[in-house]
Amino acid sequence: MKKLALVLTVFTASIIGVKAQSSGSQGEFTFGAGINAALPIGDFHLTHSFGIGVHLQGEYAFSDQLKGVATTGYTSFFGKTFSYDDGSGNTFSMKVPAVGQIPVLVGARFYPASSFFVGAQVGVGIFTGSGNSQSGFEYLPQVGYDAGQIQIIGAYDGTSVTGGTLSSISLSAVYKFGGGK
Repeated sequence: MKKLALVLTVFTASIIGVKAQSSGSQGEFTFGAGINAALPIGDFHLTHSFGIGVHLQGEYAFSDQLKGVATTGYTSFFGKTFSYDDGSGNTFSMKVPAVGQIPVLVGARFYPASSFFVGAQVGVGIFTGSGNSQSGFEYLPQVGYDAGQIQIIGAYDGTSVTGGTLSSISLSAVYKFGGGK
């Protein structure tokens, strides 16, 4: 999946030179902020149940169909509680602490229709919690719908950290509140 995300990002970025000559929205820059909900998948879902967070983005129009995007934010993933029996009738429970994820991503979005986009972003993902942190290569292939002031984005998020990949699927709603040429 990492290789696919990297190939999509490089491919999309290489189109920039071809598409940059076209029309009206070229040079337009917008800011946005929103919320996102995430479900851990893979091994990550064994210890964490749900994530909720905030999301900031900037989007620059190279053309009507190709836009560069930069994203950051913070998502908190809630830890699960486990109960176990020690074999002598005593039951114990343990709560896994929450972890926070801070993405720092750049990438591109291709708009095959005026409101629909596909894209990919890459960068660094930082996981924090319990006084320590880990960071690694993060990749975020995505699809979305742009309704003018509001964007709805569905994505797969994978971060390679020591010991494996922490991954989730997410749904974000972003309100574009400013910008200009």
